[in-house]
Amino acid sequence: MRIDGLEINNWSRQTVEQIKSGGIDVVHATCGVWEDPAGALTRIGDWRHFARENADMVRIVKSVEEMHSAKNEGILGVLLGFQNSSMLGDDPEMAGIFADLGIRVIQLTYNISNHLGSSCWEPEDGGLTRLGHRMVSAFNQVGVLIDISHVGNRTGLEAIENSESPVAVTHGNPFSFHDSPRNKPDYLLEELAARGGVIGCTLYPLFIGGEKVSRLNWCQMVADTAEKIGVNHIAIGSDSVVGWQPTDLGWMRNGRWDRPKKAEDMPSFPTWQKWFKGPEDFSSLAEGLSEVGFSLEDTEKILGSNWLQLFEKVFK
Repeated sequence: MRIDGLEINNWSRQTVEQIKSGGIDVVHATCGVWEDPAGALTRIGDWRHFARENADMVRIVKSVEEMHSAKNEGILGVLLGFQNSSMLGDDPEMAGIFADLGIRVIQLTYNISNHLGSSCWEPEDGGLTRLGHRMVSAFNQVGVLIDISHVGNRTGLEAIENSESPVAVTHGNPFSFHDSPRNKPDYLLEELAARGGVIGCTLYPLFIGGEKVSRLNWCQMVADTAEKIGVNHIAIGSDSVVGWQPTDLGWMRNGRWDRPKKAEDMPSFPTWQKWFKGPEDFSSLAEGLSEVGFSLEDTEKILGSNWLQLFEKVFK
């Protein structure tokens, strides 16, 4: 089974067709970023409507069994997740409520700190708050996968250490490959793997060093990471952004808290590398991984099986 560990798309039938053309069977789709509880419910409602109106090609999945069923029917399975925990407010009971509604992955913080801990972009990382510790336990209890992709290193490490279930970086790379605050240091990845977690190596240009980075260099990074933490802890989280308008990135990245003051300050989407422009190129990664020495079995682990094993451990 081929699984993309994160895409943050503006969904349509064309988007689904583009994803399926890359051989992807299941995708973890961002369902909320800056929303409050009411806004998150609206986003879930939008997804339910979209899946119902396009049931011939896409289905919301909540378990590994449902992923297999969707694949067997030729339907794209969509695993819903939040890239923030603002939707939960300060109430751990909300973890179970959203889990019941189909949210299976929740990121502790997005691009700013919140009730639970610090973002990777903050100058100081205070670690998990008292509520953060409580919410980690709540996620464990209801079978929600904890995502630390945008989370500060201290906060992320404390989440790994205090979670009873394995934790994921759904979309990120080693800091040693590209020195973005969004990428993770080796010590954190080693602890992530030691406790059964997975990193979804990302293809987003800003976190690999730009569009000029070759497929061979990126795949060698995957091989180097596997050498350090084990191939069973490596997967793909492309961070694809299909279907958006150029003006959408400002909201996606900054929400309401940091609106650009001038039009020329509005951020723009980066240019993607020619060898991976989006999910339609997912299947081409198998050739690149083979070129750096991965066996067919290990390639299949990286392209999906490792996510599946993690989901089986975490989801209830």
